[in-house]
Amino acid sequence: MKRKKNNVSISSSNKKTKSRDSELAQFLSPVGISLRQDRHCSSSDIDTIVRELSVKLLDTQARDNFFIMLQDYIDEVENLKVAMLPLVKEDSTTHFNSDSLIKILLRVPSISEQLTELLLEKLPLVAEDRTCNIAALTVSQLRWMNSLSYDVIITKLNEVLPVCPLPVQKEMISGLPEILPDEKHEEACELLLDHISTLDLVPCILETLSELSLSHKMLDKVHEAVEVQLCALSADSVPAALRFLLSTAPPDKAVSSIRQHIDFQSLCKSGEGMEAEELSMECLEQVLRFHNKIQKCWLSLLHSSSSLSVFDLLVYLILYRVNNKPKTVLSSIRFHLKEGTFNASLVQDLYRNHAKTAALFNSEQLKIAHSLLLSFPEHSLPSLLYLSVFTHGDLHAQQEVVGSLISHIGSGQSKEVDSGIRTLGLIKDSTDKSVDRFSSLLNGLLDYLNTLSIPQAREVLYLLVRISSAGSCRTVDDIHIITRKYLSHSSTKLRKLGIIGSCSLVQALSVESTDKAKTFISKVQESLSRAPELEALFYDELASCVGNGCVDRETVQLIYDTYVDKFQSDFVSREPVDSTSQVCDILCLEGADTLENDETGHISINLWNCVEAENPTQLMVLCPLLRLVGTSLAILENSMEDIDSILGCYIRALPLDDIVTCERSTVGLLALINLVIEQINVFHVERRPSMRNKLVKRIKLLQELLGLLRKVPVVDDMVPMVFDLAEDLGANKSKKGQSSKSTLNDSAADVSKDMSLFDPTKTGTMKTSTQLDKSENDVEAGAVAVTKPKKHVSSWSSGVKFRGFIRELDIRTMAILNLSIESTLQSNESSAQSEVEPMTLGLPETCMMLEDLLSKCKFKLKPASVFSKPENSLGFSRVASLSETKFTQQILSILPALCQTMEDNVSQPKETSSDSQETSQNQSAMNSTLEEIAMLEDNPFGVKTFELVFSILELVFSWSGFATNSQISTECFSILASRTQNQTQGPLSVRRKHALHYLLNFEKSCQSFSSTINLLKCCSVISDSKDQRISDICKSCLQREWDITEDEKENKVRFNEGVGYLVRTFLSHSSENQGDLLDLLVEQLDVVVKKDEDVEKIFPTFTRATLPTIYKIVLTKLVEYQKSISSDKENGLDILTNCVGNFANLITYIKIIESRPLLRSALLYGQKFLESFLAIGLPLLSPMISDNYVEVQSILKKIQTSTRQLHHATTHSKSLKDIALTARVPLLKKFLEAFLLKVKAIFAHHGCTDAFWVGNLKQRNLKGEEIVSQQVEEEEEEEGDVDDLSELSIDTDDEDNNSRAAPDDENSDSMSIGY
Repeated sequence: MKRKKNNVSISSSNKKTKSRDSELAQFLSPVGISLRQDRHCSSSDIDTIVRELSVKLLDTQARDNFFIMLQDYIDEVENLKVAMLPLVKEDSTTHFNSDSLIKILLRVPSISEQLTELLLEKLPLVAEDRTCNIAALTVSQLRWMNSLSYDVIITKLNEVLPVCPLPVQKEMISGLPEILPDEKHEEACELLLDHISTLDLVPCILETLSELSLSHKMLDKVHEAVEVQLCALSADSVPAALRFLLSTAPPDKAVSSIRQHIDFQSLCKSGEGMEAEELSMECLEQVLRFHNKIQKCWLSLLHSSSSLSVFDLLVYLILYRVNNKPKTVLSSIRFHLKEGTFNASLVQDLYRNHAKTAALFNSEQLKIAHSLLLSFPEHSLPSLLYLSVFTHGDLHAQQEVVGSLISHIGSGQSKEVDSGIRTLGLIKDSTDKSVDRFSSLLNGLLDYLNTLSIPQAREVLYLLVRISSAGSCRTVDDIHIITRKYLSHSSTKLRKLGIIGSCSLVQALSVESTDKAKTFISKVQESLSRAPELEALFYDELASCVGNGCVDRETVQLIYDTYVDKFQSDFVSREPVDSTSQVCDILCLEGADTLENDETGHISINLWNCVEAENPTQLMVLCPLLRLVGTSLAILENSMEDIDSILGCYIRALPLDDIVTCERSTVGLLALINLVIEQINVFHVERRPSMRNKLVKRIKLLQELLGLLRKVPVVDDMVPMVFDLAEDLGANKSKKGQSSKSTLNDSAADVSKDMSLFDPTKTGTMKTSTQLDKSENDVEAGAVAVTKPKKHVSSWSSGVKFRGFIRELDIRTMAILNLSIESTLQSNESSAQSEVEPMTLGLPETCMMLEDLLSKCKFKLKPASVFSKPENSLGFSRVASLSETKFTQQILSILPALCQTMEDNVSQPKETSSDSQETSQNQSAMNSTLEEIAMLEDNPFGVKTFELVFSILELVFSWSGFATNSQISTECFSILASRTQNQTQGPLSVRRKHALHYLLNFEKSCQSFSSTINLLKCCSVISDSKDQRISDICKSCLQREWDITEDEKENKVRFNEGVGYLVRTFLSHSSENQGDLLDLLVEQLDVVVKKDEDVEKIFPTFTRATLPTIYKIVLTKLVEYQKSISSDKENGLDILTNCVGNFANLITYIKIIESRPLLRSALLYGQKFLESFLAIGLPLLSPMISDNYVEVQSILKKIQTSTRQLHHATTHSKSLKDIALTARVPLLKKFLEAFLLKVKAIFAHHGCTDAFWVGNLKQRNLKGEEIVSQQVEEEEEEEGDVDDLSELSIDTDDEDNNSRAAPDDENSDSMSIGY
């Protein structure tokens, strides 16, 4: 029964609906509208229908009945859909370009409002119907309608939007600009801002807002609301946000908001939203391409930014693509590269999370990398860009990378070639076999071999051999052909290139067959038998190839068997004892290995016979051959037991006392030094105590021999020991009009100048790491600080002028410094078991080794902020073949020994017993109290040790790869932290903190000025934030009186630079208020300049000599402090008052002291100070005039005195006709004029014209004397119309009372501005 009743009720409702539908049809039929099931028809025009419907619906009852019928009719979705479709003509299937039934009814004023509400209320109910987009049809009905009630639309949308599905919301929001008139757009904007928190609607809302006509006030409100949502946007919403902000907001505000709030690093992490990121970049590219103002604003903001993000880097790539002047973009990139903000970590982050997006700009990256490599060939970033493009690019991009690198290598520019080779090797190491497919293209490098230097050709050939090992036999064949061609050539350089190629072929042939390698080596040996220089080069190259592990073991055995017999037959002999001979055996080793030392003689190396021979063949070949034998044996057995007699045998030479006075003293001494160095290089791998003791004695002998080099002259017949130069050093004597001695001095001037001469006979400062760049002339002049007159400290500085004639000490021999630690352990553990007491290096030998290590560090390790290193690699060929990472790892291996050396020099008080001394040696000196720690005053080597170690550590910490290589930095900080008995585990920041604490503990032990400076530099590099302890050390150093030798000009310059560094570090690391610190420094400078005896002199280091350096630093900090107003506006007035007062005081110095450095600094930083004052100071003071008139006037009066003095300085510079000073004048005068005009405009704006007038300043010098010259008078006439600035009376200033006197400053509040 219930089912029947339901059926009856449904049928009755359907009947009512149908009856109402028929009634609606009957109502509309007279006006010309016929209702059909699929499409409604019209028989008359639209205007007639609207007019007739308006007449019929004037009656209220008729209108209500009609609306009920219409409501029932559109309750069905199908009817609503048909009612929104355009009407068609009677008896036709095509529709007119006319309106729908709903749109016609909306034009009837009496029902328009009700119908609009009805349609909007239907949206949530019919949105689920997927057969038709009802929301889109509804928007089409409301679009471009003039008779609607727009308030109803806004109110109703505010009600229904929250309950509508997301597609309906987007459809309605996007249609608002076409529905509402312009006067309602701000109300619509308020509506949209209420829903902008819905993140899914943000793109649609922003697109709609960009089409609305809004006032500036409303736009600002919209921008604030959008900025709030930027941080929470999804990746899909970013393109719309970019487009909206850049098209509606001011360029500077839009760019700042985007850079500050949109974080692409987190949006697209782990590959999420990559497509949206690409769309964002495309959107940004379109906007920037057609808006030059946005380009300039964005580029300016990026250029002035103190840090860069991955998004900034992508923007740089876009700007480089779309900018009409890409050089401006490249210039900004170069600037950030110099500042260190554009670094390797930024590029790595780009490709770690945005590789797909970065690949869109491969061509731009290649162009930028190409330009950067030309500008900064020593920097690692261009290489990293090439590597990144090659790794993540397609085949075409990889080919472009290889082609670009080949062009760099073939450019002929030394630095560019080095960088190209280094980059190609990096790509080979990082991408394994990806570069092997381009072997045929890389074979073209062989065409450039004759244009390369020997080291460059070596790297290219070995790189090609490595690539050919992947299966490219053609490359090996090409190298074989060109090697045979070069070996038979008459040119020395080409024959050397042939030797390099032959050694690379030995590496390739040893893999295929040992017999082929043996045959090839024998043929090369035969071709070089009459050329000792080339034979020596062949031995050196073959030794390097064997030592790098590139040769098969069987081939190494063959090489050893061949050349050990040759060395024994040519150089080792059994010499009988001859007491009458002037030649004696140099036997510094107790218990030397004499083998069968009987009446027949003993084993020895007769060096003096080689020296006396007219042909220096044997001297050239001796050391390279010994190196080849020792390297081969080390590879085979990792021990020197088979040839250990070479280290202990006698050396036949003149006595050391007579060797410097004989006829061939220089040649003999150099030969002896080279033999000892090569013995150390070969036997440094020994671990047997007896051999270690012999090795230590050889090092002591080397230290003594280097000291003798001071006493021998430079001669023409010296035997060169560097064979990989384009021409032999000995060939220089063939040049006309120039002796080999003068040529040698010229070449020595180009080598590394980092070997400083140390004389322990005087006291005072020693050279710091930054002080080691002076020329050889400075070294010879002995311009260093000195201590007590005892004896000279022998060092490698003695051999700077002989650099090309002394063998290189291998970096691996620095492991000998660990002997002190190992010997201590051995003596403690097995002193009773071992008959041989282990020996350790003394401080003189340690200093010698550290000096050599420092020179290698200065050559190899490139600081992050410096883009150059010594161009001449003379004497550093072995170091040059190592990568910077491997070189740094070698230093880290001896870092514990360096620390132990410093700790051993932190000694106990002198009055201690021997037992207590022995006990203290076994304890860490860092555990002693500060009262017990003291440096021995009579130990110059101990002072030198601190200086050298801190210099080495500073170079390691400053190395550009130290921060990016987490493994090296972690290991280094762990070693240093372990010395303080702290935990070496934990994050890098904790280890860094412990390492810094360890180094700062040596403060009391640094008794010399230079060692203290080096300590501070070392600590400042690793300090990641302000450290008050560093600031305190700087302040205490400034408060000390250092004993400086006054008759040595160079020492004064170094001391001045050191004082400047102390002041700069003191300001940057102090936690005190910057203004108070500047006040203190200016007050102390007043004591020096004005000799004010009422003020206590706190800093004895502040003198007239150090004044120019400190003056420049304080002016620089004043400019920086004034710029900080923009980030600290609450204290802006106080900062500005402090800066202006100190600046006015500093500028007066140029009037008191006639000093060109002071004048130069005043002109340069006076312009910078005025520039920042006009940009920051005047905008800050302008609104304060009405409230703080007295303070503002006081500030302007103070700076007025400075501008007047600067004007006199410009005149004085012109009168001196100093080109360097005059070059600063135009820009300074520009800002002086700008200051005059802007101050006048501010006073006029506030109605204070009586407080301001303009006057003409006469041309005066710094002393205030008037300058009368025709040239100056003509300049005044040319600038006369500039002086007539306003209706204000133009008077002379208070210095020139010709027409009428200016008001007295003490009795008037007026201000005069002189021009």
